[in-house]
Amino acid sequence: MALPSKLTHIKGDLFAAPAGRSILVHACNTRGSWGAGIALAFKERYPEAFEEYKAACKTHGTALLGTCLLVRGAQHDVACLFTSRDYGRRVDPAPDILAATRLAVADLLEKNIEPVKEMHACRFNSERFGVAWEDTEQVLQELGAEMTVYDRP
Repeated sequence: MALPSKLTHIKGDLFAAPAGRSILVHACNTRGSWGAGIALAFKERYPEAFEEYKAACKTHGTALLGTCLLVRGAQHDVACLFTSRDYGRRVDPAPDILAATRLAVADLLEKNIEPVKEMHACRFNSERFGVAWEDTEQVLQELGAEMTVYDRP
């Protein structure tokens, strides 16, 4: 049975989310690479978050799968959802990514406390990881996530 969920879809720039009160959510691999797509944009805008992510991957590797690394920041917090072990041709199969997404988002929801911040996300998993957005969206709805989802204009 699905919990009450509030997913708001807007066209716009994820990085324009309100400063100081937002968590920017994206999917990550456990290899420590933000080399393409929106991950590269995160790396360019939040180099400190990238370094923390990279260090976590080096220390914990695939044990991170299904968890969320929440990196606090001055402008935005960054939520790294570990949904695939690898990337490119070695990306995990969609059913595995969705199972890891369920665990990682649940972890994020548990970590988003004091102060609770608004969550803003791209259509994570859907581009570089090749998972249909509707499938990830269903996981969010089942978990009762409240999130603003950005579509590129």
